Amino acid sequence: MKEPAFGNRRGFTLVEMVLVVLILAIAIVPMTGAFSPALRSVSQSEGTAVFVNQARWTLSRAEALDFQTLNDHQGDPADLAALFGSSAEAAKEDFSFKGQVYTPVLAVTDASGGVGGLLQLRVTVDDVTLTTLKASL
Repeated sequence: MKEPAFGNRRGFTLVEMVLVVLILAIAIVPMTGAFSPALRSVSQSEGTAVFVNQARWTLSRAEALDFQTLNDHQGDPADLAALFGSSAEAAKEDFSFKGQVYTPVLAVTDASGGVGGLLQLRVTVDDVTLTTLKASL
């Protein structure tokens, strides 16, 4: 016996397929919205990590300088070119992140209360600030 051309075939109709696609589209929109805050958080954490590492680098370079050099170049902000010896050395602190160029701000201030012998070094990059002290020996 011959089967009819369009009747009793197994499979999905066009209406069923459109209905499935519509249901999936309705379900996917809220799911993508649920991932949006997580993606924003990851992006923000990445920025914080980059800024902290750059601030550590700048603070490390400043700590490596002798006390007298730091004491002679106190300031808020300190002149990086004068502190590191040249504009080329100061330019090593500049970095680019997500298409924007950042320059850490270093502040060297007296932390001894006027007695001398103790300096505070503070590096700020965007919204990250790291601080340490350096004493004369």
